Amino acid sequence: MQNDQKLLAGLLAVGVLGVILAGYFLSMDNAGTKGPWVSDSGKISNGKVDIATGLKNQSVAKKFKNYDELRDFLDEKISVGSSGFYGRGGMERIFSMDSMAESSGPVAANKSATVGQAAPAPSDAEDGDYSTTNVQVEGVDEADIIKNDGKYIYALSGNNLFIIDAYPAEGAKILSKIEFKSYPQDIYIHGDRLVVFGVNNEIYSTQTRMIAPRGTSYTFVKIFDISLRQSPKQIRTWDLEGNYYSSRMIGDHIYMVLSQYYYPLLDGPVPLPRILEDEQELSFDPQVKGCNCPDMFYFDIPYHQPQFTSIISIPVVSDSESIDSDVYLLDNTQNMYVSENNLYLAYTKYLNEYELEMEVWREVIYPKLSGKSKTRVDEIAATSDGILSPEEKRQKVFAIVERHRMSLPESEQIILFEEVDRRMKVKYADIQKELEKTVIHKVAIGGGKVEYSGVGEVSGYVLNQFSMDEYNGYFRIATTRSPQWRQWQDQGVEFQSYSNMYVLDSNMSVVGSVEKLAPDEQIYSVRFMGDRAYMVTFKRTDPLFALDLSDPRNPKVLGKLKIPGFSNYLHPWGKDYLIGFGKDAQEGELGGVKTGGLKLSLFDVRNITNPREVDNLILGDSGSYSEALSDHKAFLFSPEKKLIVVPVSIYEKMGANQWGNMTFQGAVAVDISELGLTLKGKVTHPKISNFFPGPIPMGVMEKRMIMPDYVQNPAIRRSLYIENTLYTFSDSHLQLNSISDLSTQKTIRLEKEKEDDFEVIP
Repeated sequence: MQNDQKLLAGLLAVGVLGVILAGYFLSMDNAGTKGPWVSDSGKISNGKVDIATGLKNQSVAKKFKNYDELRDFLDEKISVGSSGFYGRGGMERIFSMDSMAESSGPVAANKSATVGQAAPAPSDAEDGDYSTTNVQVEGVDEADIIKNDGKYIYALSGNNLFIIDAYPAEGAKILSKIEFKSYPQDIYIHGDRLVVFGVNNEIYSTQTRMIAPRGTSYTFVKIFDISLRQSPKQIRTWDLEGNYYSSRMIGDHIYMVLSQYYYPLLDGPVPLPRILEDEQELSFDPQVKGCNCPDMFYFDIPYHQPQFTSIISIPVVSDSESIDSDVYLLDNTQNMYVSENNLYLAYTKYLNEYELEMEVWREVIYPKLSGKSKTRVDEIAATSDGILSPEEKRQKVFAIVERHRMSLPESEQIILFEEVDRRMKVKYADIQKELEKTVIHKVAIGGGKVEYSGVGEVSGYVLNQFSMDEYNGYFRIATTRSPQWRQWQDQGVEFQSYSNMYVLDSNMSVVGSVEKLAPDEQIYSVRFMGDRAYMVTFKRTDPLFALDLSDPRNPKVLGKLKIPGFSNYLHPWGKDYLIGFGKDAQEGELGGVKTGGLKLSLFDVRNITNPREVDNLILGDSGSYSEALSDHKAFLFSPEKKLIVVPVSIYEKMGANQWGNMTFQGAVAVDISELGLTLKGKVTHPKISNFFPGPIPMGVMEKRMIMPDYVQNPAIRRSLYIENTLYTFSDSHLQLNSISDLSTQKTIRLEKEKEDDFEVIP
């Protein structure tokens, strides 16, 4: 009976063996060149394979020398529906690639980037007393839906841009309005230049449709001269093929990242993303001035959904300077961090457990095949994907292996599967850290130029941009290792998640680390403050870890604090205090954890070995929400005014064990001092109807003609200030309140007042 059970388990394993081996052969030769499991002769190696080395080599960038290499590579190596040995880990995980001809090779950095200084913005506020966008890195601006230069406010509401003379408050008024036929997403301000970018849905209604048959998305970038705020003038425009991912502005240039999936059946002579300037497509010919001629990079790993990721430099001030760009053939982009001199693209790659089984089955099965079967397997593996798809290879290899298996006596089949199981346990112990790794690509930026600089790898996945930082030439990154269960580890043991901190040098080599922090928890927020880092993990309570990074080669955890709840965002207040914003949490009656209201915390970190929570403020109950939980640009903090303002939607319980109802929507202002936090007051915008466009018709509320849910205070999205006036922005209003007592000074409705109110921009 025991032998029957072993045989049944073995037969079930063989059911997936075709997938395993076919995936192996696909990864072995997806590029038509030697993979990490192929010998110099092109045959399968009989020696022990170092998977870790093979995977690390796959992260090294290589460069296409010309369009012919790129075109041949795409035609020959990538097929529709191809897949490799990586398991997908969600929408924001993975990106990678495959090998190329002998003429191509690893890329070395050869550029020293320089950074220009941002032009001063107009300001009538005394001593520059006004807020700017809450950014991660000083000197590196981030795009947002609203900008403030101390005199004027620039705000996006729907498809419309408003330029408002905001200071002094008593004279605040709208100066000009621009309506976009497409969908603007974010803006930058640089002196007398306004940059707007978003999704261009109008490109297919113009003559450019003839040169854009792929049906892909386009991102527009429009630069306006706003030296006359009441009459902005569009001076440059680009349409970039691809979906906007993120951007930063440093000095006189914007560095933008876009992605576009590769469609093998729909490309033209040059399958790179197109760029149009003033509706004219830029040439791919390197001999043409101002051409769209990016450096093109790829990586040694199989594809799932190959995409072009473009890093593009946009000149903001010069009217004659051309754009510069690099293009990377990837699978996906997860997170981006930008310092003044470097841009880091991070993604997480996952090694499927089948990868280990592939190697073991190769070691066990391949030597037992007949010479004829070995030759046949080699021929299938060496065949181009353009001739045999990965699925066809999978089926053919499975048929060969299945014939061999069925020829074995039952006793030999049992021995076979026992041997596979034994070897799997050994290999799994050696390869655990390779199952989930974050790859970081470093790109030098400056002076409008972009150039690939290097690559590094660390264990685990990265949460967001705040999990990364550059300081004194070192790159620091915090990761979470996901919980994983594998049958080859001690009888069904479940691996707990844990967190790590890594330090990499300028060559992207790991020089220091702290691993396996907070078992069974995951990172919720990170903040780097010079040679310190603070990390919040969570499962039942909120451990705040304080790490000393002063010695890059020997990072240490010096302090730890456990409190209820968790912080989604951490904001420094000088060197001595840290502000946390997140959710309260309590143990549930039936076990588990139940999140509560919004939680604002003040931490004293003067003694890094003993951080403490000075005070906290709880707002509402379960269901309460703030845009600042997921977007740091919605968080306003002024250390000079000792003021915090965040947008909130407050839900409060009406009875025991009941979900709450929304009792407030607007923004809360909080006074902060070394002693604690005090609720200063609340700001709301005039109620609007979600049923009737524009102001609520007279008598509607009195006659109860519409449901109350259709009439509410609009959600405030951003807060800013100029001197002693607080400006809060929703999609329908810009409201001015006195900072001293939060009394309303003026409310400006963001709407169309007459037919020719807006300048219309395609």
